[in-house]
Amino acid sequence: MPLRKTDVIKAELAEKSQDLVAISKLENATAEDLQAAKDACDVLEAELNKSLEFEQLRADVVARSEEIQAASVQPSVEPVEEKQEVKAVIPAKVKAQRTKHFASSEDAFTAGMYLAHLGGDQKAGEILAAQSVGTDNKGGFTVPDPLSNALINLLEDYGVARRYCRRIVMSALTWSVPKVTAHAAVSYPDEAAPIDETDVTFGQVLLTAKKIAALVKMSTEVQEDSIISMMDTVVQSLAYSISIAEDENLFNGVTGGINATGIKGDAGVADTNVASVSALALTDLTAASVAIGNPVVGARNAWYINPTLYHGPIRDLVNVAGGGNTITDLEGGQRPLLLGYPVVFTNVLPGASASASGDLLAVFGDLNLGCYFGDRRSVTFKMLNELYAENDQVGVQVTERIALDVVNPEVLSKITLS
Repeated sequence: MPLRKTDVIKAELAEKSQDLVAISKLENATAEDLQAAKDACDVLEAELNKSLEFEQLRADVVARSEEIQAASVQPSVEPVEEKQEVKAVIPAKVKAQRTKHFASSEDAFTAGMYLAHLGGDQKAGEILAAQSVGTDNKGGFTVPDPLSNALINLLEDYGVARRYCRRIVMSALTWSVPKVTAHAAVSYPDEAAPIDETDVTFGQVLLTAKKIAALVKMSTEVQEDSIISMMDTVVQSLAYSISIAEDENLFNGVTGGINATGIKGDAGVADTNVASVSALALTDLTAASVAIGNPVVGARNAWYINPTLYHGPIRDLVNVAGGGNTITDLEGGQRPLLLGYPVVFTNVLPGASASASGDLLAVFGDLNLGCYFGDRRSVTFKMLNELYAENDQVGVQVTERIALDVVNPEVLSKITLS
């Protein structure tokens, strides 16, 4: 393949440049010789620049010709004008208000307009449309992120089950989760002897999602200047009710609920029985702490207790057993620790008022290892504008589909009344 003219000029220029350097180093070189060599290099540089400019011009012409040819065989497409997102003007009164549970007053306002729109408020629907909150071809609106986020954050703050159990995302109504039931065994073979074969055995945990719902009433006379505080109240109430229901299913079990037996009725969870709350002793606490047998390395064990039980009978036991407490110790109180393990408070346990046989006083162990929280569908909202129409009120309903199951009862223990 013949060399391009530009490449030939480059090679010749490189050779002349070497000659110029060599002449400059000769002791007997004259000024005329040096000037002649330099002039030769200048001429070649000028030719090289012209050649490069010509090649660039030729490349531009070829590219332009290809664009024209491609445009002649393809249909023309009209440019689509980009629509700028229009933001709704939020009332000044709303901007000046503070919210407890939303990231901003604007988020709380958007959530309130969403609920109002579900109740048939046309103006609220127009505001949502201006805010580009997911409209479909029938004028519907998806649940705005601020509303779902605020509720989920509160659920995790209030609820023990959602916060400490292992979360499993369920892609169907029933979901099988593998569980290791037997680990590999270690052997000590002699030299050149075969190694004993062992198997890792797996079981299946079947999670079945069920619906859980909460409903609160709200006056239809809520105006824009009070929507922030109303949304805080509604979301807080919904989150509290749902989190309590989740914890009830986990610890006590709910007939017809998500989990019928809970930890309280699970026969696989080691049980330490006491006759009454007043009969509870430190030996019962230590018995429960060691009832899980050989603890799992890395387990984050904790106590799950009603605050009235911990701050009452249990704290009295610790104070008496500790002995020698100074007034500073008594005034400063105690950190929520028991036998070296953290204490997590939950109000769904009966606590110091427990009196019936089978009442669950405390749970010990790692809920993340022992229990699965299946999440089939996140929270969804619905406005019921006819149910309470007689009192000029509307209902705000929230539902979710979850599963709760004790899958590894051997890592948990409990204290119950006999």
